[in-house]
Amino acid sequence: MSEEYTEIKVEQYIRKEYSSSSSNKGGGNNGAPNWIIYSIPLLLVLVAVLFYNIGASKYKTPETVEREQKLSRLSEVIQMVETNYVDSVDVDELYESSINGMLEKLDPHSVYIAKDNVEASNEQLQGHFGGVGIRFIILRDTLMITNVIQGGPSQKAGLKSGDRIVKVNDENIASIGLDIEGVHERLKGKFASNVTLSIYRLEDKKIKDFPILRGDIPLPSVDGAYVVEGDIGVIKINSFSSLTDVEFDEAVTKLKKQGVKKLIMDLRHNGGGYMHTAINVADEFLTNGKLIVYTEGINSPKYETFATSFGQCDDMPLAVLINSGSASASEIVSGALQDNDRAIIIGRRSFGKGLVQRPFKLPDGSELRLTVSRYYTPTGRSIQKPYGEGIDYGNDIYDRYENGELQEIDSTIFEDAPQFKTPKGKTVYGGGGIMPDVFVPIDTAGTSLYLTALNYSNAYRNFCFDYLDQHRTEFKYRDEVEYNEKFQVSESLLEEFLSYAETNEEITRDAGGLKRSKYRIVNYLKAELATYLYDGSARYLVNLPLDKEIQVAIQELK
Repeated sequence: MSEEYTEIKVEQYIRKEYSSSSSNKGGGNNGAPNWIIYSIPLLLVLVAVLFYNIGASKYKTPETVEREQKLSRLSEVIQMVETNYVDSVDVDELYESSINGMLEKLDPHSVYIAKDNVEASNEQLQGHFGGVGIRFIILRDTLMITNVIQGGPSQKAGLKSGDRIVKVNDENIASIGLDIEGVHERLKGKFASNVTLSIYRLEDKKIKDFPILRGDIPLPSVDGAYVVEGDIGVIKINSFSSLTDVEFDEAVTKLKKQGVKKLIMDLRHNGGGYMHTAINVADEFLTNGKLIVYTEGINSPKYETFATSFGQCDDMPLAVLINSGSASASEIVSGALQDNDRAIIIGRRSFGKGLVQRPFKLPDGSELRLTVSRYYTPTGRSIQKPYGEGIDYGNDIYDRYENGELQEIDSTIFEDAPQFKTPKGKTVYGGGGIMPDVFVPIDTAGTSLYLTALNYSNAYRNFCFDYLDQHRTEFKYRDEVEYNEKFQVSESLLEEFLSYAETNEEITRDAGGLKRSKYRIVNYLKAELATYLYDGSARYLVNLPLDKEIQVAIQELK
């Protein structure tokens, strides 16, 4: 008879005896002392524990016993440290560092995320968060609103660009050394929760309170969708969130209505995100039945994903831009389109991340993102770059700059790499990212030390905010497209900016540097103003004429 069955029979017998004895009138118990009746629940617990331990011990394998001993050893060591170490220690931090040390032995992308950081780490992937709906800068130790998101809680409450937030729920936040993390702690919160912002507005010269109900604030993954020339359009994707495929579909529809028949998809500096939305974006361009990607791991069986018949871009000529910041989901898209001979890939070698992570929720609310499989492009190549002992994985991007790979194509990178053939006979390589079909070196034209000094300062940011404080009403353009077409940075505005940089940022004017970099300085100034007048997508639009990869893509599509 099994232990489980025995336990059930014993419990049934005890209940039967208790039931019959307790039914006696007057509370009699057929001569049994009351203490026996009152001890029955305790007896039940003891019997259950006994049989559980007997069963657990009986069926434990030697491997299980050894594993439990190792886990016990870890707890004992941490307890000894806590009890005997010369200084005070943070036990939670010790446990977390132990977990992180273990994961570092596996691969560069398996990570543990503490409970307090899970929500923030998921925001970009989810594509939204609870907040008040503003963009901001911290200038002169004051929180300044640069943009109010259209239709968001702050706009509905009456806040405007240029407003200063001096208090949050009666807490003074001006001149206290506020940082970005501090802003997020105070302004973010649960959907429909209340917050009161005290606002100082220049034209009113007084502080006014604005009660705000936090809303669901979108984090767009599509930075912009614009016509760049003739019937050629561009869509910039900054990440693959849960909503990217929907945003992308809407962007394509918009561009088609504007006459776009050829497309540039910009995946530069796109570090990845959700695989399923990347697959859906690739599906837009592939005909029914084409393999997009497959995944496989020692504990994960091979799983293939094929294109459907729902794409709206099956026949649209396509160029895809990538660089060393294009990773993971971006490489799934570019690899699928390259391997199916569906797009021309332009730029520089991608990052080289071909490992798939699955999130595992832990009981305390923390999260383990564990690598469970590798993904492979349709030709069968893994594009994961090498990692492990003796390889400085995190320094790879810097090494590319040092060895000249960003300036000219390096044919030795894939010298010993496995080779694969696309259906049309093109050779592609595994083991180190996606190599573009058309290499474009990093653009160094118009650079100078003077330009670098300006770029690494807050000159553009601070000047544009202060300038718009005085001149915002002069910008009466319908949208960023009209602004880009009609607004030009005048010589007087440029002079005002350079003087501001010299006075406030201590950047000494350099005549030679200005001559070499003037067109870039003018363009960056125009782009920064566009960002404060509209949003981040406006900056992308303004910079398109100086974007070398964009210009190469236009020529290829022509």
